[in-house]
Amino acid sequence: MPDIDVDVQAVRRLEAAAKRVATALTALESGITSAGDLPDGAFGHLPFVSDLLREKYAEQVTGGSELFRSGHDAFERVGGALAGTAEAYERNEQDIDASFKAIGAGTGR
Repeated sequence: MPDIDVDVQAVRRLEAAAKRVATALTALESGITSAGDLPDGAFGHLPFVSDLLREKYAEQVTGGSELFRSGHDAFERVGGALAGTAEAYERNEQDIDASFKAIGAGTGR
């Protein structure tokens, strides 16, 4: 069975990148939400048509915000999973090191 060699620092860099993407998606979500704050009359004053345009625009803003929020949540989960993975590898390395030290102490080395 081949040894598994993991670059824990690379996993940490991926974790940081995932968290940066999550932060960027939050900023985009905020931008879309603020784009939804339109003044009265932004779509004119045509009966029925103006209200229809305003409703469709609001749907797009809401949908876009939800997509960016979902993206943020997904990248937060990825970042958390990568953090857990890196911590597990680090603990494993510490346990292996401690085991070798205990064996060395037990054999008088």
